[in-house]
Amino acid sequence: MMPAKCHLLNFIEGRALLPDLVVAVLAAGASRRLGRAKQLVPIDGEPLLRRQCRCALSARVGKVMAILGCDEARHREVIVDLPVDVRVNDEWEEGLAATLRSAVRAAKERHAALLVLPCDQYRIMPDDLRTLYEHWRLAPGIACVSRWGSYAGPPAILPVHYYDDVLLLRGDIGARSLLYDLHRPCPDEIPIPGAAFDLDSPDEIRIANEWTASQV
Repeated sequence: MMPAKCHLLNFIEGRALLPDLVVAVLAAGASRRLGRAKQLVPIDGEPLLRRQCRCALSARVGKVMAILGCDEARHREVIVDLPVDVRVNDEWEEGLAATLRSAVRAAKERHAALLVLPCDQYRIMPDDLRTLYEHWRLAPGIACVSRWGSYAGPPAILPVHYYDDVLLLRGDIGARSLLYDLHRPCPDEIPIPGAAFDLDSPDEIRIANEWTASQV
């Protein structure tokens, strides 16, 4: 008997459908390099965490969740009115791997693929996420990553068959070693210029403010 959902494709009346997709806004860290909570840094007058969650919601590619950790109660306040599922990573001090594990566990509950969106990629727009989604849906078993110049990484979509290996990651590392594992199909790289910009230093906040002002 065909299950209602399988790990790669769903089936209704013999037709293959796309797997569900969950968008995870990763926002659990302490922003040590920046020296202040990047989740609350205002971009165009709006806390960055809220901006990213609204971006993910506007893309309309899947259910949106925020992975919080450090100072989660204060950060939760800026998105309390948004239709976002909040998950708390109690192991946030470990680093990025713990946040990815938290996101993967939530996606596994829904038998869904995972779109990873770091909180500090402030130049990402809904159309960027839709571009990733539209490309991924053509081959949902292949990972999709953003590429611009020498940068390759999130926003990225992880198919479910990566999950067991992501759950083994430890420390302050992401999933790059899995995405570019020679024993796996090479991920599709999608040109997304805004993916190359994030907030890890006061100088990058200055650059973000200048960029925001230029968009008016």
